[in-house]
Amino acid sequence: MTTSNFLEDLAFHAIRSGRAFARLWHDAGIEDHRVTRPSWTITLNQLEAGRLLKGTDLDGVTAMGEALRRVLNTERAGYGDRAMQEDTRYDNLLWEPRLDELRRVAEAYKHFCDCHERYADRLTAEREAARAF
Repeated sequence: MTTSNFLEDLAFHAIRSGRAFARLWHDAGIEDHRVTRPSWTITLNQLEAGRLLKGTDLDGVTAMGEALRRVLNTERAGYGDRAMQEDTRYDNLLWEPRLDELRRVAEAYKHFCDCHERYADRLTAEREAARAF
């Protein structure tokens, strides 16, 4: 993540983290768990194309996070709840490769959400500052 507060840097990191999340989501085959919604395909395609999301697309990302939490909880009771609230990068899941794969998707999801929120907050701050002057 960047320590820069320049809008361009924040947008760059939101784009890169979105692309990484979309690729990991596809690679994990989460669609096989019957949690796919048609709108998610559009959202994932936008992320892979390097587009920043707005409005209902962000609602879809939130729903994807909830689905990911449920899938993780299916793999190990309570793990999805924990993975969405805590840093799980250092969890030792060597003997549970599927859970580890889904954990990586969850970490990418959280990173994307953080990057996108920082970008959106900065964009809002710049708009509000321009309006105030």
